[in-house]
Amino acid sequence: MSMEIRLPDFNALMALHQQDPAAFEEFRRHLLRDALDGAPPVHHAALEQLLARIEAARDNAATPMEAVLAASRMMQDSMGELLTTWEQARHAVAGLQAATILQRLRQ
Repeated sequence: MSMEIRLPDFNALMALHQQDPAAFEEFRRHLLRDALDGAPPVHHAALEQLLARIEAARDNAATPMEAVLAASRMMQDSMGELLTTWEQARHAVAGLQAATILQRLRQ
């Protein structure tokens, strides 16, 4: 089980990034690893894949802003897929409910 890490305030993180970018990067990766390790084991493989996609996007970005925009697009795409799946499930359940009601009325 992972220990909860207290995140330093913004100014401390900014100072670390400016004074020692390598230490900042190590801290960032440690936080990500800790979050992944703290997730339910059933989600680890999917989270590992997601983390790899995010890191690849960061590596390919020309600027930090480009990296943020890439991550934001990934989140929007994921939310869109989640919404689509939710709507499909909702319609399926509604269909099952209607079929059950009709079957009971026919009896």
